[in-house]
Amino acid sequence: MAFLKIRRLLPGAAGLILVCGISVSGDPGRDRLNALLGRMGEISSLRASVTINNEISGTLSFKKPNYLHVKFSDGRVVSSNGRFLWFYSPARAIVGKQDLRGSTGGVFGLLGGYEEVTQIGGSIRLKSPTKTYEEIVVTMNPDNTPKSLRMKHRGTGEYTSISFSGVQTNVGLSASLFNFSAPSSAQIVENPLNEKE
Repeated sequence: MAFLKIRRLLPGAAGLILVCGISVSGDPGRDRLNALLGRMGEISSLRASVTINNEISGTLSFKKPNYLHVKFSDGRVVSSNGRFLWFYSPARAIVGKQDLRGSTGGVFGLLGGYEEVTQIGGSIRLKSPTKTYEEIVVTMNPDNTPKSLRMKHRGTGEYTSISFSGVQTNVGLSASLFNFSAPSSAQIVENPLNEKE
């Protein structure tokens, strides 16, 4: 039961968890993807306003190598110090604590390995029948930082949309921001992403 409650916290969180030697190929879609990945590789930290599915908004903070903190307007938190990922819902008093050992993430993990990459106007579309997200459409700002992601989850046909605004790069972020401390009143669920539905 606790796992199902944690699952309700996750739409878009996995995508948030993943946002955060490129060669020119001569293929417009791959060249745009490489420009995005190259730009993200140059960024040591990032802060932006984020909106998921036009329903909930918050502030996203990212710092290399794999630090992430998102505080949503309803009090929910997604936070990672690179070793653990926490999902906190104050309304449900539940914290999911996921061990990240052996996992890859960030924008490289999210956008890598797609067989089909095409440019569509100012966006790129990535498609693969074997990836967790069988289709991702990325729209970029003029400086090649992400403006929005629209991701279609394999097997469900459901989309998750994430938009970014007010992107600031290479800002000073304290390491303490990424070390989440669960409230003593919250129930902690260990490794919820390892459980089968």
